[in-house]
Order: sequence, then structure tokens, then C-alpha cells
Amino acid sequence: MKRSLLLFFCGLLLLMLLLPFRASAAETASAKAAGSSKSGVTRIDAGGQALTEDGSVWQWSPGFRTPVKLQGLGSAAATSVGTRHNLVLQSDGTVWAWGSNYERQLGLCDPTDGSDRSTPVQVCNLSSMVAIASGAIHNVALKSDGTVWAWGDNLWGQLGDGRYSSSDGWSPSDNAGPVQVKDLRSAVAIAAGIDHSLALKSDGTVWAWGRNVYGQLGIGNRDIDKSNIPIQVQGLSSVVAISANGYHNLAVESDGTVWQWGFTTGGEMYRFTPEQVKGLQSVRSVAAGYDHNLALKSDGTVWAWGGNSSGQLGDGTTTRRFYPAPVKGLGSVEAIAAGGEDSLALSSDGTVWSWGWFAINATTPIQVQGIGGSASDTPQWPKGDVLTVTDATSTGVRLNWQPASDDTGVDKYLVYRDDTLLATLNGDANSYAAEGLSPKTYYRFTVVAVDADNHESLNQGVIVATTAVPISGSFQLSDSKTYSDDRHAYRVSLYYGYLSSPNQVLSGSWTFPKGEHGKVNVSMLSPSGKNYDLIMEASGDGHPLPITTDKLPDGIEHSAADIPEGYTASWSVKGHSDQDYSPTKKVFVYVTIQSDRR
Repeated sequence: MKRSLLLFFCGLLLLMLLLPFRASAAETASAKAAGSSKSGVTRIDAGGQALTEDGSVWQWSPGFRTPVKLQGLGSAAATSVGTRHNLVLQSDGTVWAWGSNYERQLGLCDPTDGSDRSTPVQVCNLSSMVAIASGAIHNVALKSDGTVWAWGDNLWGQLGDGRYSSSDGWSPSDNAGPVQVKDLRSAVAIAAGIDHSLALKSDGTVWAWGRNVYGQLGIGNRDIDKSNIPIQVQGLSSVVAISANGYHNLAVESDGTVWQWGFTTGGEMYRFTPEQVKGLQSVRSVAAGYDHNLALKSDGTVWAWGGNSSGQLGDGTTTRRFYPAPVKGLGSVEAIAAGGEDSLALSSDGTVWSWGWFAINATTPIQVQGIGGSASDTPQWPKGDVLTVTDATSTGVRLNWQPASDDTGVDKYLVYRDDTLLATLNGDANSYAAEGLSPKTYYRFTVVAVDADNHESLNQGVIVATTAVPISGSFQLSDSKTYSDDRHAYRVSLYYGYLSSPNQVLSGSWTFPKGEHGKVNVSMLSPSGKNYDLIMEASGDGHPLPITTDKLPDGIEHSAADIPEGYTASWSVKGHSDQDYSPTKKVFVYVTIQSDRR
């Protein structure tokens, strides 16, 4: 095995093994704090997100009792939420992502890395970006030069680079990092649905690419079910705003009219070309939900139509509407946002209003409390990442925090999981072990400091995911690739497993098919704090062939041997001593098989 390949493997393993499992610390306003200053919210996004004047990102779950201020993001300019991942556009033009990465929707530079992230990571090779938009499992970003870039799932051509994904799921032939959308210049706005994308150009035309089964591309052709390059949407020439979600789109023309196409009006009709929405004039912006829509008029009122099963139309009912009706109780609105079955509005006084699923099925708008601001007589947290997470397993995590300060002293700490009180701790406590959790599940924890006068601090919050249940006893395949040249065929595989008890052995093997022989290379790096031994041998016709294992200077143990036809190469990993095992630390084995065909 070449030294460069070993170094790549070492770097990959160190990334997987040593990456700290901790979510961004977050600071939020207490839901019980007396009074509320102007929140200073400048932007809202579906999925319970808001930006404040200082570039902070606030996030909350359904019921919005304890919004969380996400730390470690710098100064954010925009946010966007996918199905299981999040994006943030920084004021410096870089884009950061966290969450699921199965379809490489986090845009990492390493195409082999499909692991999820609970903390933000920078999207590869993006700079000078001015807008972002997330589909279900793909993303698009607009650059200051008018070009558009995309990454993630490309099964329907929604990346617009002239290709389609080879399968439903990422494969080595797909890109991981962003690619430029072909033949698209002078874009001024972007939008993304579940598996299609939109761009508005400076000349007022709209261009679409991706899936077209429900007419999402607006090209009037029912026979074209997808496109991997942008196609001009028919009948629109002076558009000033666009929005997309689910399988449909909205556009606002310069005359204030609204147009829709795709799977429209609450999922009741297909429209393969844009049609005007009746009863709407003087509209300045629109927001498409999964099966409902919002329009903001120039007088500050909000109008809604479509699906209404969770009250997302805000008209006091749960009745589907095919034509727009005003949202009750809202005026002087500056911005709107729509999600799956939820709606948001930002008022001119900086307050945020929510209705639908995120507001626990409220059929009229309810104010979101606790974004920004803190009282001077409450306990104060130090600056920086106050709350961190360590020792994350499949069933528990440990919360650690820096102490809060108060003139009268901190009397106690309250620890919440979501909105359930888990523990009341003494004022000198600085950690808490949360147990009994479910594997591979996201949880939101908050810690509140309370002084002797019963004043509560801003909540310190963290969103964290538990790990998967460790699989022991055998290696599991993490990734595999095959390729060939004129003389050889290669199979490169990455396996992982757990040595969960003393004297346990993990093993694997390979037998060359009849008519083939070749070389087998196996490499292994012990997890942090453990010393594991790699053993390799070959056997055939009753004659074992012991193989030497070398330990390289960088800590990798490596074995390689020429394997005759009919022989089986086997490898195993075990602890060097009775103390070298761990039910939570993965051990990785990298196997390269070179077949020499006769």
C-alpha cells in the first residue's frame, strides 16, 4: 500500500475517531422571564428559526417555550432548513451546515465522509455567497457573481450540473461538494423544493431544474419528468420574488400578482405552467409551505391558501382553502415564512408570530416569546460556549456548564430535556448525566440558573444526538469502491466494529475466485486510548501462511501478502491486553484487494 494512501486512511480514521461529540452551546431567553424587550429579529425561517440584529441564530421546537440561541456560528446572514439538516450563511459569505449527511447534503470536501454532524461544519469551496436554499436533501446557494451552486441528492437532476445520481443514495460517482449549475448567470434569487430547484434572473425570468412529475418545472410538457439543466419557466417575464416547497412554486410579478405551478392548492391540482392566483393584488413577497402558501401584501397583511390540517392558514379554522383569505390578527408584517404545516410572520415591531403545527396547531397567530434580551437582576452566564456535551453514548450524555454569577449567588440549577424538568441541582453543580435516552435520537437540553430571589437566568441550551447502538462481534461494512485497469481489478473497503469485552475477536476474510490471485493489504488504527493487535494469515490446501504485521510510525498496523489462487486471506483484531476493549469506541480496518487476472 502506498504511503499516501495510508496517510489518507490515517486522517480519515482520526477524523472519525477523535471528532468530539458535542452540539453547539446555546443561550436563550427564559419563557418565564418578566417582561420582554424588543427582540431585534431581522429574519425568520420555517422550522422555528430566527436571526437577530447581532447575527445570532435562534431555534425552537414545537410549542416554542424555550428558544435556543445557537453559538459557534459567527455572524449569520441567513438560515435554511432541510428535512434533517440545517444551513447558515455567514456574513463573510461562507456557508455552514449540520445534521444528516447521508446524501452528502453537508457539502464536505471529503467525498467518502457520509457521517452526520451535530455541530456546524463549513461547506466545501464556497465563498462570496449571498443566498441559500435547502430542499429535502439537497441545497442551492447564490454567489455574488450571479452563479448558482448546488450539492446533495441529485437523483432528479436537482443540482443542475448536467448529470443525475447513479442511484437513490450517494455513490462514488456522485459529487460530495458543491457543483456549479450549468449555463446559469445573472441570478438574483434562488429557491428549492423537495427535489427541484429554481432561480430568478435579473431580467425577470425564472429557470427551473430537477423533478417535473407534478409540473414543478413549469415548462408545459407532461412527458419530461426531469431535467438536469435549467429550463425557462413559461409565461413569466417580470418576476420580482420566488418561493418553492414540496412539489410546487410561487412567483410574484412586478405588478403585484401571484402565480403558482406544480402540485398546487393544498395538493389538489397539477399545474404544468404557471397560473395566476385569484384574488391577490399588491403582493410583495410569498412563502410556499409543503401544501399551503402565504402572501404578504404591501399593506402589511398576510393572506393564505391551501392545506390547513394544522391550522397553518391562520384563519381560525382547519378547513382547506382553494383561494387566499386573510390571516387573522396580523398587520404591519415585514416578512413571512412557511414550512411543512406551519407558518411564521415577523412584525414591524420585531416580534415573531407563529401558527399551525409549530404553534401546537394554533389556528390563529401566537407570539413567540423569549427571543433575545435579558434582565439585569438575573444570574448571568459567562461569554463563550457555556454548555457542552461529553460522554455521548446510545443511551445517555453528560451535560457540563460554566457557573453563572449573581450578586446574591446562584441558589440552584434547573435541567430540562425538551420542556420536561429532569433535575434540580445545588448552586455549586456544574454537570449532569442524562440517562435512559433512545439511540440515534436528537434531544434538546436546557440549563437555567436561579438565584436566591428566584430570578431565572437566560437558558443555556444544547441540541445533541445520541449514538447508534454498538454492534459487536463482527465487522460492519462502512464504505466500498471498485475500479480496474488493464491488468488489475481493485476492491477498496472500510470496515468497523466494536471490541466490547475482554478476549473478544473481530474477524474478516477474502477468497479469490477461481482463476484469480492477487495481493491483500489490511491496515488498522487503534481507537484513542486503546491498543489493539492486527493479525493476518492465509490458508489453502491445509497449508497456513502466517503473515507479518508491521506497525508504522504514525500508529497504523499494516499487513500485506500475495495470496495464491484458492487461498483465503483472513484478518482479525483483538485487544493487546484485558484492558484493551470498549463498547463505544469503533475500530476501523481498511482493506485493499488487488486481483491479477490471468
